[in-house]
Amino acid sequence: MFTLRQATPEDLDFLFKVSTEAMKPVAEMSEALEEKSTQERLAEYKEKFVPEEIEVIQHYGEDVGRLRVVRSADSIYIGGIQILPEFQNKGIGTALFTELIEESKRSNLPIVLEVHDVNTRAISFYKKLGFEEGEKVKDQTVMRYLPNQA
Repeated sequence: MFTLRQATPEDLDFLFKVSTEAMKPVAEMSEALEEKSTQERLAEYKEKFVPEEIEVIQHYGEDVGRLRVVRSADSIYIGGIQILPEFQNKGIGTALFTELIEESKRSNLPIVLEVHDVNTRAISFYKKLGFEEGEKVKDQTVMRYLPNQA
């Protein structure tokens, strides 16, 4: 259903588009919506862009999203996942998280991520997968999947 490939510098524009389009509903709901031009947001994205830390999510060979996972001795940290709106609700996120949960169980490491409080759809999705809500960090909630409690 999906494959992952390492991002390259040439993926910058696509990954910015994914980030912008996938997060648009969250940004619109957020009171902290900043009035910045697309060029300003792209410049900020470009400044922080490290392709070695990002994977491109592909659906039957087509680039459809982005994933950033940081693995350490303590956790599997999801530093960001976004899928283009037209590819959401097709099971890609569920399939991806199913694999991450299997990795969590094999390694006995928790999965940790942060989700915007206004993104109730994502919070419900993570809860359905067995994630638990944790502490609040600014306008986000830390969520954890604990393999020994699942």
